[in-house]
Amino acid sequence: MKILWIVNTPIDILGEKLYGKRANGLWMDALLADYRKHGGFELVVATTAKVDATLRFEGEGAVFYALPDNVPVLYNCERSSNQIAWDDLINKEKPDLIQVWGTEFSHGLCALKSAKKYNIPAVIYMQGYLGSIARHYLAGITNKEIRKNITVRDFFKHDSILDQQSKFFASIEREKEEFALSGRIICENDWCELSVRTVAPDIKVYRCPLSISEIFLNSEWKIENCERHSIICNASGYPLKGLHMLLNAVALLKEKYPDIKLYVPGEKLAGKQSFIWWLRKRGYRKYIENLIKKLDLESNVVWLGYLPQNALAVQYSKANVFVMCSAIENHSSSLKEAMLVGLPSVAAAVGGVPEYVRHGENSFLYRFEEYDIAAAYIDRLFSDDDLAAGISKSGRADMMKLHENNNVFNRILEIYREILGER
Repeated sequence: MKILWIVNTPIDILGEKLYGKRANGLWMDALLADYRKHGGFELVVATTAKVDATLRFEGEGAVFYALPDNVPVLYNCERSSNQIAWDDLINKEKPDLIQVWGTEFSHGLCALKSAKKYNIPAVIYMQGYLGSIARHYLAGITNKEIRKNITVRDFFKHDSILDQQSKFFASIEREKEEFALSGRIICENDWCELSVRTVAPDIKVYRCPLSISEIFLNSEWKIENCERHSIICNASGYPLKGLHMLLNAVALLKEKYPDIKLYVPGEKLAGKQSFIWWLRKRGYRKYIENLIKKLDLESNVVWLGYLPQNALAVQYSKANVFVMCSAIENHSSSLKEAMLVGLPSVAAAVGGVPEYVRHGENSFLYRFEEYDIAAAYIDRLFSDDDLAAGISKSGRADMMKLHENNNVFNRILEIYREILGER
């Protein structure tokens, strides 16, 4: 059996060959490790990059490709030469099955067109649903606030928050075309399946939840070791992730807890930077920077930068509370990872999250826009050690059970064999 993966980022040795370092912390990495350990079939991994011609690398039991044009986020699927490059790759490798990881970018459409041309079955693993992302992208930010925070970069690149939302809306038809070409998806929950079926009612659906890395299992939260009145959230580089709503909750809590700290993984969105950084500043950065000043939170927000999984697990074990503040999520790996560590959590009741969060038992749920309710639940966990310990114990136990019962590798192989059996 030969499988071709279409990925959005150069994983494993492909990242090393192109950029001198491997991507870290992706769920595909763990699955790739399982492929190598078990053997018995061939795996080809392909993405796009800013290269002039197709690059091919062999190593560690797999074959890796970087196709020309640009990185996936800037890829032009309408260019005839790009379609030819995918035709050539698929005709050369002749995979038995193609799996596209997500519908976010247009290179997957080219791959699916080639699959159709050569009568190769394909399936999409749903990492997010663009129809929902487009609707929720502004995440409660008003048009007035968006216009007020347009930056020089936004103006010249036509890439304000509203422009970004428009691009997601424009991608919906492409996503529908990908559903039609593949005829199959793999998803984790009812929310994702029902969402996709609104636009592709006859699509074949397979269920396979993503695994949680062992790294988070090996870290364990203890209330006596945590930094009191500290919060860590999901990475929050764009509006959909909801950092602005959480900042309002932190401002409410600061009245009672002046020493409160919010730790933010990922991109730094505020603080002193160079002139070049200022020129490249996006509207959401400017909005967050102004909001932090307005709420007087400069001394309460700590930017962690991009952390490898082991460092993130350590940060989870040190915090007092985790908050998943997104306006929409398919499943929220970040929340599952925090719960596996045992970190007491508060989460927006969005997407597939309520399907595994038991409100008041293994976490707390709140409506995304009701940051005052989020603040109230955080306050409960700050002030009641017995409650925090109980939430911690239940959350960790539930995620350990999910982790132990979730053999993604075997389930994925079952799905592949079922699809190939259909032929």
